[in-house]
Amino acid sequence: MSVMTDPAARNGTDTGSTTAITELLDRLRLLTDAANRPDLGTHLAQARIRVTDPRLRIVVTGQAGQGMSSLVEAITGAPVIATGKTAPVVASYSDSDFVRLVPAPTAGAEPEAGAGPVPRVEVGAPNDLLAEGVVLIDTPGASGLDTGRAGAVLSLLPAAGAVLFVSDASQEYTEPEIAFLRQIRQLCPTVIGVITKIDLYPRWAYIQRANRTHLTNAGLDIPLLPLSATMGEIARRNSDAELAVESGVPQLVDLVRHRVVGDADIVLRNAVVNDVRFVSDHLAMALNAELDALNDPSCGAELVARLRDAWEAADRLRQRTANWQVVLGDGATELTVEVEHDLRHRLRGVVREAEADIMTSDPAKRWEEFGSWLDGRIAESVQDNFVLAHTRCRALAEKVATRFVAEGRSAVPELYLDHTGSILDPVQSLEPLDSRKTGIVQRAISSVRGSYGGVLMVGLMTGLAGLALVNPYSIGAGVLLGANTFWEDRKSQTSRRQAEAKAAVARLMDDVIFQVGKESKYRLREAQRTLRDHFTTVATEMLRSADDAWRAAQEANQIHTEHRAGRIAEVHNALSDLRQLRVRAAALVPARTMEVT
Repeated sequence: MSVMTDPAARNGTDTGSTTAITELLDRLRLLTDAANRPDLGTHLAQARIRVTDPRLRIVVTGQAGQGMSSLVEAITGAPVIATGKTAPVVASYSDSDFVRLVPAPTAGAEPEAGAGPVPRVEVGAPNDLLAEGVVLIDTPGASGLDTGRAGAVLSLLPAAGAVLFVSDASQEYTEPEIAFLRQIRQLCPTVIGVITKIDLYPRWAYIQRANRTHLTNAGLDIPLLPLSATMGEIARRNSDAELAVESGVPQLVDLVRHRVVGDADIVLRNAVVNDVRFVSDHLAMALNAELDALNDPSCGAELVARLRDAWEAADRLRQRTANWQVVLGDGATELTVEVEHDLRHRLRGVVREAEADIMTSDPAKRWEEFGSWLDGRIAESVQDNFVLAHTRCRALAEKVATRFVAEGRSAVPELYLDHTGSILDPVQSLEPLDSRKTGIVQRAISSVRGSYGGVLMVGLMTGLAGLALVNPYSIGAGVLLGANTFWEDRKSQTSRRQAEAKAAVARLMDDVIFQVGKESKYRLREAQRTLRDHFTTVATEMLRSADDAWRAAQEANQIHTEHRAGRIAEVHNALSDLRQLRVRAAALVPARTMEVT
């Protein structure tokens, strides 16, 4: 998440600054400690971590050679190009330029959110946009957006705030790029298209219009910004404001600052408001129950009974037979079946395509090319299946949240079905064809054997007419039968290779289904456990609040008359503190942007 987008806000000089927000959360944390509610204190501690972590991750991706590294360097001034692109490059704020290699996490270690379990290069630069909490992740470009690189990019997207999709002005979007954009949009709603190298291609405006047409036909509403990273870099070095505007780089920075960073800041503030409301409502529940019992002792028994019913309702939410538990269990089972069926359906389509391609010619002549194509189609199918699983998990979380609370909504945890780029690593490559070793010598021997039979058969027949065994007729028959044997052997050899190729594809698909299916089920179970633990924790908090309210009402009925006035004043002061904190929290976000989640 991002902190404020202006320097004054970052320095804590306005009510919406990070300092003001953390002070508000700390004040509420003191009230939870006084009420002996460590569960609510943990909730506030997690909210404070979100506020004090200003990082907003923006993934930069596209095909290889489109100018992604040059774009990041032109935006930030960070030394990205010199690092190479064998690993993701993470550009963040620093008082001085630096470059360092961060190895992959060791086994059992928790990788940094949004970074993935791979080695990466970290660079730093004293840049204004990076100072606002933006972290640019420059991913290695993929050739044709296939194999594992596209999957590795997709793994970063659930934790990303936005994506910059880079394509140069040499050609319009290709079908693989549009397909990849569809996947990106489902995992990260904020996507910005960047058309680079407009200084090299005078017809870049035509490419921009063509790309816009492709996006419209695909149902993708994505802004397209043309720019030249080279011109931007020259303008930055020479402090040439006019050339900078012509390059288009400042326009992209402004769009990122106002649309991405600004929206993320609003989301963060809304989350803080809802956290304050959630915790204050739980604290106020016991105080209001005690106040009602103190103000009207005659209804104390009725109030205690009503609170007892509320406690029983909260306790039922924790039980396995609760409605939301049933919805979660049934939904997880249906989701597992749906994801597995989707994977098999996609791979079955790939098998049909592969078999149709195999039957067109001798597969041995182009087996390596065919294997590369098949690997790409498998990776594409697995990525599509990953996107489906992630979107369906989010839909299930929303459904469970709706059932969990009859009125209103409950907060939904973040679900990351990430690190899909390595799923296919254990899968072996397409095995070679054994029959491809048969060469021209073996076929020549078979042809000679066939021609010998023809010479012998026709020679014997013509011998009855007094001709020699070897005569023009027998020689002609030998040539014809030899040629026929040659072509029949070649046809049989091709059929055997096609059958072997189909069998090899089938074995490869079995391996893919076994590996991906196992990983998919594991990840879906992790998502189910995450949802179960989240809503169980919320139910436990509700139960604790109902129990505190019930006990507070019981104790209030036992307070002597001479002590009631003093206790009423204390409760009023506590409720007043909670109201003031809620008012301060509400002031963090303008009324038109408030969202209750």
